[in-house]
Amino acid sequence: MNEISNMYIKRAFVERNIVAILLGEVLILIAGTILLTASAKAQVPFYPVPMTLQTLVVVGLGLFLGPVRGSGIVIAYILQGLAGFPVFAGTLPAPSSGLAYVAGPTGGYLAGFAISAFAAGWLARKGYAKTIPGAVTIAVVASALIYAPGLAWLGVFTGYGERLLTAGFYPFLLGDLVKSAIAGLLFIAASTVVPGLRHISGKEPEKK
Repeated sequence: MNEISNMYIKRAFVERNIVAILLGEVLILIAGTILLTASAKAQVPFYPVPMTLQTLVVVGLGLFLGPVRGSGIVIAYILQGLAGFPVFAGTLPAPSSGLAYVAGPTGGYLAGFAISAFAAGWLARKGYAKTIPGAVTIAVVASALIYAPGLAWLGVFTGYGERLLTAGFYPFLLGDLVKSAIAGLLFIAASTVVPGLRHISGKEPEKK
């Protein structure tokens, strides 16, 4: 009888743990998408064009939360926009959501966000973000990956060549380099306070 009771107690304990874990993941997902939305709407004066904080947050999500959580939050954010929620860059009443926005000139950059977050998290889990140069380099590489699908799709609208680079690359390059440096530095600073941060996704970095 005691064995049966213990079995049910253990099962109830496991079920409660699963529910708590799932609830925690949902809260992380919601908080991440809210942060991404806020970063898309905020504009910081910069040269040569004002910049949003979106790439900083995208790379940071990968570094801090790992490849699966980081990219998962970005994908959830894109799905929210597709569903009609005004989460993308731009202010109302201008369209900032829906299929038309995602399929528009900047849609490739949205796909690049998911790739960037995954790459940042994956490289951090491999142990390459243990130092300031390493973390900043990862952030730069992850930011650069945004441009691959971004420019490829933007070129459909602008044409390829110098015009494409002028529209979708040159104006944002300096800002993205600055944001990459900030993301790397923030990750290293946080890692000194929370030693387990580098493998928060559940797997320790490989030994080098």
